[in-house]
Parts: sequence; C-alpha cells; structure tokens
Amino acid sequence: MVALIKNSLANLKGHKLRLVIAFIWIIIGITSVVFVSAVGNGMSALFKSTFQTIAPRTEIFYFEPSDKQLGANQVLLAPFLRSDVQEISSIEGVEKVEASKKFPELMPGSTENSYSSGVSFFDKSTNTAIKTPEGAHYKIIKGRALNESDAGQRVIVLTSDAAKDLFESDEDKQDPIGKGVTVSNLTFEVVGISDSNVTYDKVDKKFKKSGPFDVEEPFSVIPQEAYDILTGANVKSGAINTMVVTVKEGHNMNKVADSVKETLNELHPGINGEYKMQDQSTIQKSTEAFTKGIDKFVKVITVVAMIVGGVGIMNIMYVSVMERNKEIGIRRALGAKPKTILFQFLIESVFITSIGGILGVIVGYAVTIYSRGIMPFKPIPSFNSFVYAVVTIILTGIIFGLVPAYKASKVDPIKIIYK
Repeated sequence: MVALIKNSLANLKGHKLRLVIAFIWIIIGITSVVFVSAVGNGMSALFKSTFQTIAPRTEIFYFEPSDKQLGANQVLLAPFLRSDVQEISSIEGVEKVEASKKFPELMPGSTENSYSSGVSFFDKSTNTAIKTPEGAHYKIIKGRALNESDAGQRVIVLTSDAAKDLFESDEDKQDPIGKGVTVSNLTFEVVGISDSNVTYDKVDKKFKKSGPFDVEEPFSVIPQEAYDILTGANVKSGAINTMVVTVKEGHNMNKVADSVKETLNELHPGINGEYKMQDQSTIQKSTEAFTKGIDKFVKVITVVAMIVGGVGIMNIMYVSVMERNKEIGIRRALGAKPKTILFQFLIESVFITSIGGILGVIVGYAVTIYSRGIMPFKPIPSFNSFVYAVVTIILTGIIFGLVPAYKASKVDPIKIIYK
C-alpha cells in the first residue's frame, strides 16, 4: 500500500498543471458550499435574534391601510385609540394589552431613526424614506449636506428621485433648493439633493435594518430634533399604532386573535383598511421554513459542486489512463494484479479531492470572514458544513474516479505492449 501511495504521488508531481486545474474546480465548488451554508446559518441566527423579544403567547396587532400611498402617514387614520385598550382587555382569554406609538415599520429588531413618509409640494406628492444624519451615508449632488448648525431647524435633504417627482414635469422644471415641502403637515426647507443611485460600500454599525432581508434604500435626511417633532406630529392625541396582546394560558391564540380583530372592526367601522396580526408561532414557522429552504439550497449547491468536480476528476483520470497505457501494460506483464492498478488510480483520485476539499474549506472560510465586513449580517461558518463538504468531495473522487480506474485495471498487457 505504501508503494502504491508513493507511485501515485510521483505521477501527480509529474502533471502539476493538470493537478492545479483539478484543484481549482474542486476549490470553487467547496467554497460555494461553505459560503452558502454560512450565509444560511447567519440569516437563521438573524431571524431568531430579531424576534426573540416577542413573548411566547404574544400577538402584535397592526393596521394596513387600503391606500398603500399613505406609508407611515397611515397613523393619521387613528387605527387604534386609547379607549380600545379597555375594550380589548375585556375579551375572554386576554391577559393584558400594551399600547405602542411605534410605527408599523418599527417592529422588534428594527430601527427608530428611519421610516417612510409622504412628501408634497403644492399639488404634487411622493413617498420617501426619512432618516436622521446619524449613521447615514449619502452623496450630495446639489446644494449641501446637513451640518451642526441645522440642529433644531426644519430643513431636509431630498433624494434625487423625490426631487424629480416634486419639482420636474413635462411643462415645468423648478430648482428645489430653498423650496418648502410638506411632510406630515410640517414644512421643511430643501437644502440639498442626494443621489438616489449611490451604491453603499458599507453599512454603518449604528444602522440596523428593519428586517432580515431589507436593503438600504435611498432616503431623505432631516435633523434629529425635526425628526422627533415629525414623529410626534404623526400621532394624533390618544392614538397608537400597534397593540400588543398577551393571551392567557389555556386559551387558543387564533380564537383570541379573531375576537380582537372583530372587536377592532366594530370599534372602527368606517376605517379603510385591515387589522392584521403576527405572533411568535407564525414567525417561528416562517423561520423554520426559511431554514429548510436554505438547507435544500445548500444540498443543491453541493450536488452541483459534486458533479462539476466529479466530471473534472473523471476527465483528468481518463487522460492519465490513456497516457500511461504502456506503463500499465508493462506492470501487468510483470505480474501486477488488476486490483493493484485499480487502487493506484483510486488513490490518485482521492488524494486530489481530499487536498482540493481541504483547500476549498480554507478558501470558503476566508471568503465568509471577509464577507462579514460588506454584508448587513454575519455569515456563520460551521464545523459540520466543513466536514460535510470534505466528505462529499472525497466520495465524489471515489465515485467518479472508479470508472477510469476500472478501465485501467482491465488493460490487456499483450495488446498494449505490441501496440
């Protein structure tokens, strides 16, 4: 066996270019498996951490207006009132009710310095995400950025898309700088325009996403003090935006949820929209479904990597067999058994896949660590995925190397020598 291994290694050293090409195929496949698995682990962890603040028997009720253009201004409809709390508290199965002025976008795990709002200029209106300067990355293309002297002032940096919607038309094009725009009944002076098409090369650590899949969209910027006034102005006196209901033990959560929705519809018969609910069970089911989907995707990637690597190994081993036909014939004539020839070629195939698999894991781990600096969440590599990837590619080497190895073992020494 030792002699077989030495012969195999000696042959591989004589074909370094072929060996490098085989390694590249395998490394690409294994790197893909490791990285995709790490991304799946990271997103699953993000799901769990995002919603772990929700109690087991808690239901969060929010309102979705029929008019999608309302955005965050839906709260002007007063979908919940303080008086609703007492009514819902009296429903059978309800343990307690907590009212919140947080906007529907600001659910557990979200940020409180960003939301969507309608902006208008006379008869024109549009929607834009609004943020405070802290943690905001944007590129000014006209006017100026916000500075310390703007603290307490009602000034705004509009996105180029929002400015185009408000100040450009087929008949007229106005300079937005210095103009006043209305945001939730408050007037703001436009001091700058930011590029809506900027690609952000990093995500500020202070900027938390409003969900696991959100990407940073173009946003308008206003001072923190103005933001505080704006969000306060968006809430009617006594109005709330979400209602957190805790269900008593022993009561069916779905039945209680239906009762709460029915009560809300009776209390607000003319409101144009729908009351909706999310609880931990639905979130957990979504998380489990997502995790299973990622697992399936990783398996598909693994199969693809196995096929790509396997075909590469098979081609290389076939070429090796053809080049060494005379050597094989001479060894057979000198008494080498077919199984000895078979094992030698299998050893070469397994060696290539083993080394390539280990290198692929190292590269995959390096790519995963590097990606943490450019992704909005941290991919999490796992030891199990490393083992799974290496074992899979070794089995691939055995399976795809078996055919050319078997062919080599069946070489007729007489025909080869006299050929």
